[in-house]
Amino acid sequence: MEILAAQATALSLLPTADRHVWSLPDTDLAQAAHTRRKAAGVLERWRLPRATVDDAVLVVCELVTNAIRHGRSPVHIALHRGQGALTISVSDQGHVPFPTKGPDLDLDLDLDMDLDLGVELGADPDHLGECGRGLSIVAALSQAHGYEGGDSTTFWARLHTHPTDHA
Repeated sequence: MEILAAQATALSLLPTADRHVWSLPDTDLAQAAHTRRKAAGVLERWRLPRATVDDAVLVVCELVTNAIRHGRSPVHIALHRGQGALTISVSDQGHVPFPTKGPDLDLDLDLDMDLDLGVELGADPDHLGECGRGLSIVAALSQAHGYEGGDSTTFWARLHTHPTDHA
C-alpha cells in the first residue's frame, strides 16, 4: 500500500494537463468501448507516439473490462503522463484477494501461455476462450505493473512514451 500511496502523492503533484481522470456511470460491458475511445482521444491530444497510444488503449480496455466483470462500481480510470512514461490506473470497489510476488506484482500468475499465439493456441481449447488473457496482455505491453487491494482494487500499468522504446 505504501508504494501506491507514494505513487498517488507524486502523481497528484503533476499539472492537470498531464493527468486525466474519469469514472464510469455503470458497469455495463459497453462502457469498455466508450472508455477505449475516450482514452485514445486523451492520449492523441497529448501527442504520444502511435505505438504507445495503441498499447495504452489495449491496456486500459483490458483493465476496465476486468474491473467491470469482477469488481463493483464505481470504476475510476486515471491516465498520468510524465517523465517519459504513461501510468494507467483502474480502480473499483471490489475486494479481490490476489497473490503478490516481489516489489512489482507479477501479473502473469498461472497464465503461462506463450504470447506467440501461433504456437500454443491450437494445443489447448481453453486458449480459444474469450477470457483469461487480459492480465498477460497488460504484463506484455507494460514496463511495470502492479496491484493494490483493500476496500477497493486498483490495477496499474506503466508504459514508456518514447517512440524508440517500442519495437
